[in-house]
Amino acid sequence: MCAPNTITDLQDLKGFIPDENTGELIDKSTFRNYSTDVAFTIGYLLGVREEYLEKIPQEESKYNKLRDKLDGNENAKAIRVLNNIRSNLMLLFKKVSNTIRVTSADFKPLYMMDEFKDDFKALRRMNIEIATGRSDINEYLEIINNEISKRINNIKNLFPDWVEFKHIRYMFQMPSNIKPESEKFQSHQDSYPFKRYFYWENPRPEGNILYSDEKILTIIYENNGDFFRDISKVKDASDNVKQNISDFISRGERTQIFIDGENVDPYRFAAAMDSLKDHEIDKIDKITVYYDNTYSNRAWTMLKHFTYDVEVEAIGVDRIKEDKSLVDHKLVAGVSKAVYKDGIDSVIIASSDSDFWSVIEDVDADYLVMVEKDKCGHDFRDVLKENNVFYCYLDTFMTPEDNSFFKLVFRKELENILNASFALGDAHNLLDDVILSCRAELSDAEKESMYNKYIKGLTLTVNKEGIFEIKIPE
Repeated sequence: MCAPNTITDLQDLKGFIPDENTGELIDKSTFRNYSTDVAFTIGYLLGVREEYLEKIPQEESKYNKLRDKLDGNENAKAIRVLNNIRSNLMLLFKKVSNTIRVTSADFKPLYMMDEFKDDFKALRRMNIEIATGRSDINEYLEIINNEISKRINNIKNLFPDWVEFKHIRYMFQMPSNIKPESEKFQSHQDSYPFKRYFYWENPRPEGNILYSDEKILTIIYENNGDFFRDISKVKDASDNVKQNISDFISRGERTQIFIDGENVDPYRFAAAMDSLKDHEIDKIDKITVYYDNTYSNRAWTMLKHFTYDVEVEAIGVDRIKEDKSLVDHKLVAGVSKAVYKDGIDSVIIASSDSDFWSVIEDVDADYLVMVEKDKCGHDFRDVLKENNVFYCYLDTFMTPEDNSFFKLVFRKELENILNASFALGDAHNLLDDVILSCRAELSDAEKESMYNKYIKGLTLTVNKEGIFEIKIPE
């Protein structure tokens, strides 16, 4: 696709990097739980050489699928080639200037130079012509910048909805004042990913910034004056956590899961379930959710449509007093019954509240606890450690890119709200009401996508009985 990058890259994908929390050097292989689809896509668009793209951590089947998707997009291929030419023009500025000058002893037009001829051929196959017949490199850069600008919005669908595309668009622009920007790139070339140019206001040594989605997105969001916050979209629970859960389920003869619906985010629990392998799911007898009828997330009632063949019982609990929930009491009673009456020997409890600790102390079974970091206190975690009860954080499991559970809940809540009244008012208020009802946190980019797909796509029909029916896009 692209001619070989002209400068040999010195960034080493092997070795060690500092741990995020301790600063100690750790093996990079521990970072395989980070997603890399966005990093791979950006690397492709920047023109990174094949041999380096292949080293971005990625499962082979996923790599092939993603590569086919990118190769099948004409705009993506064009941007890849154009940015490769743009990068090499700036890196080889002196050589190119001398070679394409008509008075030069070894004159060659740009499209015939070894470093560029394959890329020019690729552009011609796509009916893109940038050759000027002149020796002004800045004029070439202006033409390339315009060609990239014409195509950049057409690649938005290559990125997940939660990625704010304005930051992708921003990184592929080039300031109109080309000379100082070109000089900055040349003097800081080792900071750029495999010496491929993007607009970076203050380039700095960061190692391989394409190593994970979290790293590249953090940098390009900051580059555009923003912060990347959707860590759960790009980082999964560690192999150690997943292995401990797998070992726990494997050791047990019969396992059930009990959920405190007041103190667990249903979408984070669904992400944890999504990470289980088929043989692990097969060993789970049942999932029981206790939720407060007044204050819990109604998404729990939809969980049964997401958990494959595992039976799910969602039990709504009424309050006797306004300020007193009975969910924790119901959970304790449910675990006791499952162990002593139904013969369950292994129990997974999902709750960030310590009120259920008595059941772990008094009811003889093996326990694993799932909590959320910002809802669970240090004292309770210390108690679990002291009693050798393994616990894990639900908020470390990566949310699937195609979040089918959230979409299922969203569509149901949208239907409920629409059916409740046709006096809907502003369409954006409708979207906000549905998201609030789902009790989900969405970025502005995700909200825009949900609005365009579901709200703008609503249709109202009348059936043969004269009843209004609202059709929500799939």
